[in-house]
Amino acid sequence: PGMYQPLPPRHHASSAAGEEEEGRRRRRRKMFSLRAGLAMGAASIVGALVLAAYGGASASASLAAAPMRTTSMSMSMPTAARGGRAAQRPPTLCRSSSYNAGIPLDPTLIPGDLPYNAKKEGFTNALERAIRNKDMPAVRILEQAREQVRQQTADGGSMGKWDEIRAQNAVKKRRELMDLSIKRRENEDRLVRELKSKGDFSLNNRDAEGLTIDIQKIIAQQAQTLEKALKDTARGPRLISMRSEIDPMPWWDSMRKYTLQMRTAQYLKELMGYNKVLVLMEDPHELTGESIDGLIIDRFGNPEADYQGADLILCFGVTVDEVAKTPRIIKASQATQSNGDVIVMGGNWGAPSDYEAKFVRQTLKEHFSGGLQAISFIMDPVKLVPNVGGEPYPLPQWLIDAGYKAAGNVAITGNSGTGKSSLNNALRGLKPRDDGAAKVGVKETTLEPEGYPFEPAGPEMKLWDLPGAGTPKFPLESYMRTMGIKYFDEVIIASASRFTETDLDLMDELRMHGVPFIALRTKVDLEIRNAAQDSGASEAELIRGIREDIKKNSLLPDDRIYMVSARRPDDFDFPRLRQYIIDSLHRGRDVKLAKAFNRELEIREIWNAVC
Repeated sequence: PGMYQPLPPRHHASSAAGEEEEGRRRRRRKMFSLRAGLAMGAASIVGALVLAAYGGASASASLAAAPMRTTSMSMSMPTAARGGRAAQRPPTLCRSSSYNAGIPLDPTLIPGDLPYNAKKEGFTNALERAIRNKDMPAVRILEQAREQVRQQTADGGSMGKWDEIRAQNAVKKRRELMDLSIKRRENEDRLVRELKSKGDFSLNNRDAEGLTIDIQKIIAQQAQTLEKALKDTARGPRLISMRSEIDPMPWWDSMRKYTLQMRTAQYLKELMGYNKVLVLMEDPHELTGESIDGLIIDRFGNPEADYQGADLILCFGVTVDEVAKTPRIIKASQATQSNGDVIVMGGNWGAPSDYEAKFVRQTLKEHFSGGLQAISFIMDPVKLVPNVGGEPYPLPQWLIDAGYKAAGNVAITGNSGTGKSSLNNALRGLKPRDDGAAKVGVKETTLEPEGYPFEPAGPEMKLWDLPGAGTPKFPLESYMRTMGIKYFDEVIIASASRFTETDLDLMDELRMHGVPFIALRTKVDLEIRNAAQDSGASEAELIRGIREDIKKNSLLPDDRIYMVSARRPDDFDFPRLRQYIIDSLHRGRDVKLAKAFNRELEIREIWNAVC
């Protein structure tokens, strides 16, 4: 016989059994086809409903071009058995091509009740529940109601209730922002009162070296922290490295490079009761002009320095970024013949990840058996603006150069041609041709922010003339950032006629950033003269009407609405405006001083490390 043998013949079942098996297969195929058809039909209906609710005109067109099919598979039942519905198509649900899909359909526009709580749940949710429950009468009612609302919305129709709710929400948001700004101002005023009551609120309170109260507090905290570290129990000499990262203020004009370190060393010597403290530097001449009372100054690494009997050695700004430089600190510690403690202020130890710097720290650990301790003193910049929202952006350099932190700053802004420059001159008692006056003209004359001293409020007070908003050069989208407008203590939005959309948008931006502002109507004298000639209205009636219109659009109270004329500085609200600006300038400076004096010094301590 060969290697391969033929297979035995298959045993076929009897013909009766085969027919029975074939019948079961046909029935299973029919059942599968029926279930698949039902599933796809249901999916088509749900898809049509979703498209009808959200698809708008595009959905209408697509549904009309490709209507739904009740099933996608052939079934063995004859057409007559299905009631002759094979050729029927469901009606198109989206018929209005002018419906705006961006506007939700509001069921409350339909009078009376709707099934399935549609006025609360919405058309879509109500229809889904009705279809799920096979409640066809409710489906027809909801479809008719939805089509009615769609017709009202289309072809210039009105979603009155929706527009009203949206407008109410906008007004509510504006009022919430205004209330938040008022609360913030109250908290700032409370802080100023508290500091003034303690007597800690004057730049005139300086010590013999001209240091203000805030610097004196920093020096005291640094010295007390070092005192605590030195008084801790140690098994041998200690190396304490110290670094100060403090944002300076404009009134620290008497501060030199090493003033903070020198004063801290002198105060520490007094706290510890030391007799001899030695200060070592790479170049001792850098201390020229500094007060060195009670301290001995010498060059870092000088073997002939007077180490004998020193209670403490301080090193200012030394560089020890190589192992070869470590003996200078170690020999200084050993030569004191005391506990050998060393404090390094503002030293350079190399990059922490540098291989050589790691050996430096290891070498120092071997000698200073009392341990290494790194102390950082950090004082962040004054928080100049509230964190209430809006896009963050930095303080413009031209405001920094103008001494922003120590001055009061009020800005006049608005659309081009509203008379801002003329108003600026009138507030300062100047005429257009006087020295120091802002340029005026029929064209846009203010092309860059310009600060002018406002002498009625005193020194360090400035009234800023800003370019007009909404021009091609200064579009509103970037105006807030370009002008740094949220950093001003007060903003005056001026307009020579009714406030435009640009003015109102600017007000909303100021609310968003928590910036206080007032609404100012300029050239009121011309408005009064024109009204008298046109309608015969009296001055009081016209002013009352203008004030109500501004109040309605700006949502500002009466005391923040002003009407003036630069040609008549003694009439209308001009005297009140001048006094308001003076008060705002003083308040702005006081708030910045209070925030600066109230800053906290953060202290970070790390052991077995240097800084």
